[in-house]
Amino acid sequence: MVALLAGCRLPQISRHFEHNRYLPLYDNVVYNDSVSLFFPSFGDVVYERDARRLRRLLRNVPLAPGDSLVLGGNTAAPPYYSFALMVNEACNGEMPSMDPAFFYRDTCVSGRWFKFIGYADGDNDRISVNKDLTDIWGRMGLDSLTGDRFGSPFTITGTPTNKLYAVLDNLRQFPAYTEQEQWNKTQLVLTYASFLGDHEAYRRELAALEARMEVDSAALHTLETVPKIRGDDALACIVAESRNRKLVMINENHFYPTHRLLVYDLLDSLRAAGFQYLALEALDPRQEETVNRTRKIDLHTGFYTQEQQYARMVRKALELGFTLIGYENTDPAIDREVGQATNLYEKTFAKDPHAKVLVYAGMAHIFELPDSDGRKWMAAHFRERYGIDPLTIDQNGFKSLHSLAEDTYQLVRSDRFDSHQLRSVDYHVINGRSVAATVGQEYLVYKNPRRDSVQVLLFLTDKPANIAVPMEVPYFTTIVPGRSKTRIPKVPGKPVLMVAYDRQGNRVN
Repeated sequence: MVALLAGCRLPQISRHFEHNRYLPLYDNVVYNDSVSLFFPSFGDVVYERDARRLRRLLRNVPLAPGDSLVLGGNTAAPPYYSFALMVNEACNGEMPSMDPAFFYRDTCVSGRWFKFIGYADGDNDRISVNKDLTDIWGRMGLDSLTGDRFGSPFTITGTPTNKLYAVLDNLRQFPAYTEQEQWNKTQLVLTYASFLGDHEAYRRELAALEARMEVDSAALHTLETVPKIRGDDALACIVAESRNRKLVMINENHFYPTHRLLVYDLLDSLRAAGFQYLALEALDPRQEETVNRTRKIDLHTGFYTQEQQYARMVRKALELGFTLIGYENTDPAIDREVGQATNLYEKTFAKDPHAKVLVYAGMAHIFELPDSDGRKWMAAHFRERYGIDPLTIDQNGFKSLHSLAEDTYQLVRSDRFDSHQLRSVDYHVINGRSVAATVGQEYLVYKNPRRDSVQVLLFLTDKPANIAVPMEVPYFTTIVPGRSKTRIPKVPGKPVLMVAYDRQGNRVN
């Protein structure tokens, strides 16, 4: 029998430890591709992710020569216990003798000896502790990892929250084993990175996506040679075209918060031109009455309305007196495009024939022509059914060329292009605006003294954090890297609450 070493030295960290990925699913899962580990536990289990702290936490775990820590942690609610999963790179050792105070199971897989050890903390009931540990051991997998073990990454994003850095970190760690799983993950990661403002992680994710985008060479040549309307003149042109229209539709790509700045910059002039309705694809129709009555938004107003630039746009529209319309189709029995067109008409022109409506939609929904497969989008259905020709302005077609616009807008007529898709709208905008310049002129400097990055949030409220954070949409938020500083907008004359969270969603000073 091999004598175990307990308390004589701190356990060593396995080379596999850095490959752990932590997912707050219903089973609080850790997975590790380097050893094909699937480790489900319980909601009250806290995994120690810092190697130095993990060694100290599990200093009482019995060791045999060659053992090293793959993962470990303890519970934050009764029954209280600590546990460790050890690995030995050889399966030819002897079975160790074990103090009965310790729970112990082991197995050899692919030439590695895995040992699961746990023990009750303090005077906690050993029977309850052993029951939990037996359950964890029984569900642990050391064979193969496939996507069906984890479900959908959308399970991480189901509940509205301001702890966006924690959601982003969890999404990054979510596994993807097929091309479709990887694309689903990429979309969610980029979306939540965009919610956190102008920071390195978002720029890196966006650059990786744009590197895979291609712009038709003929369209690019046309774009380089045709006249373009720039800056304030582009905004003035859109407003002038809108004066004789009842309906204006502008789209966005959801990964680009800068697209929301175009609508923000147009709102004053369009309101003066008689537009009184702002119809938003992103507005939850169930929240429409509440928003128009209270003139406020919160985390339940919609999904994309949680993003700070979208919220900024909506707040301005409410201040200017716009009535908000949520027109998304919620009936699965009806084609989405038809449902959107019908809802938009019934909530505006059917009730107010003299209405002037600004629609803010996602991507292809504003196309007035069918696509190559004959599919009709919302704008095409609307024009055919109700005889109202919208002014359509696209920001998606040339989204990856934003650097050409040099921190402003460029406007191009669609009839300059030969492409059927590019001619499906009236105008194209190349949006080169930056969100970095949208939060005011006065700043405070926030210094992050920690080694790790934090998410900083600024709320314009006099409510305490425990009330404001779970409900309100922040005026400003971003990621501040460890041992660095960033500028935080100062809003004179407004009550301000500033909070910060680490990547696990824990509040920090």
